[in-house]
Amino acid sequence: MNITVLNTGLFPDRETMEGALSELEAFHSVCRCDATRTLMSDEQWNQVLDAMLTSDVVVTL
Repeated sequence: MNITVLNTGLFPDRETMEGALSELEAFHSVCRCDATRTLMSDEQWNQVLDAMLTSDVVVTL
């Protein structure tokens, strides 16, 4: 399964979710994207969107 993790900095219990996602990395493909960076280029945003569109699951933290 392809999983994209979009870090927005808005999820209050991030540590618990990070622990669960770390467990999933042993069996699934996990792509982590950091949307908290303020200076992302259009190309970087395109990579985030491509990852989300090709994922089976998108998790927002």
